[in-house]
Amino acid sequence: MSKKRKSNFRGKVGSDAKRQKTAGASYGYLNLPKGVNIYSPEPGSKNVLLDFLPYIVTDERHPDRNEELEIAMPNSLWYKRPFKIHRNVGVDNDAVICLTSFGKKCPICEYRAKRIRERADKEETDAMKQSMRVLYAVVPLNSKKHEVEPHIWDMSWWLFQDLLNDELEEDEDYEVFPDLEEGLTLKIRFDSKTIGKSQAFAEASRIDFEERDEQYTEEILEDVPSLDEVFSIFSYKELSAKFFEMEDNEDPEDTDNEEEEDEKPTRRKRKTVKKEEPESEEEEEEEEEKEEEEEEENEEPEVKSPPKRRKKSAGTGPEEEEEAPVTTRKAKSKTDEKNKCPHGYKFGTDCEEKDECDECDSWNECIEAKS
Repeated sequence: MSKKRKSNFRGKVGSDAKRQKTAGASYGYLNLPKGVNIYSPEPGSKNVLLDFLPYIVTDERHPDRNEELEIAMPNSLWYKRPFKIHRNVGVDNDAVICLTSFGKKCPICEYRAKRIRERADKEETDAMKQSMRVLYAVVPLNSKKHEVEPHIWDMSWWLFQDLLNDELEEDEDYEVFPDLEEGLTLKIRFDSKTIGKSQAFAEASRIDFEERDEQYTEEILEDVPSLDEVFSIFSYKELSAKFFEMEDNEDPEDTDNEEEEDEKPTRRKRKTVKKEEPESEEEEEEEEEKEEEEEEENEEPEVKSPPKRRKKSAGTGPEEEEEAPVTTRKAKSKTDEKNKCPHGYKFGTDCEEKDECDECDSWNECIEAKS
């Protein structure tokens, strides 16, 4: 009697079926959990009512983490997940997650810093600039397009969080707005904005805080997605290959440890990235870049020899010239005076680690010192 052959499909088909039941949809750089949808406000919509819900933090390198204040610590509740993206990456001009969002090295940021040091064209380096965004878990209360259930809201930092921060500074009592039992409903007005010929996008122009009609229990947390775990992330090597457009028959420089890769690519081909008009939610690339990038075009002056000064002679003869006294103490250069972090962080070390870095006037010098 012949021995029964074991099927190669046993245990595999069932596992795949379970995966499909729990898998969600792909939404650009986000992988949505099963049953969770994206919330997107309509440009020009008025009196939008949203309840913000906290989620359980799982990322030990959460950008908002503050051990002293116990903010965004693992297993604690927090209401937002900041992150950064790069646009127009690869042949399909995709938006991808910047790896500095997770405390890792990013090949695009490294290459941009290199091109800045080489005095590359501003348009080229602007195209590689990060964009700041924030994820929230929200319940739309009066939307015709969205169910009254937790959604993920992916929004530009400049188009909502910036205004929210201003409102919270005005009245500290509003700080409880994402609390389950004491939270507040946000009534938001969104203006309709456009840049060039791009599609209209929503920008928050007013935020009011109102008493909730009904509070939440901890059971709702089971339906709130972990905002730390919804990102579609490339490894350093994968992102480098995508950005530099490596050919199929060309092997990348091998790096087993992605976080220890310090050398810049030498055998990679990179497409020229054409800067396009901002996408529908990116007015941020209009205002802050004007101030931030001006310093990049100004090269440091050369150190010249000490100037000569006039010395009057004892008699009535012409003035004599003498060399300015030479001191053995090293002169303090203009760069030395400027190379201090204006936000109190460690210059040349904490660059790309803090939210303030994205709009810091000393970013170019700091990232160059770090590289």
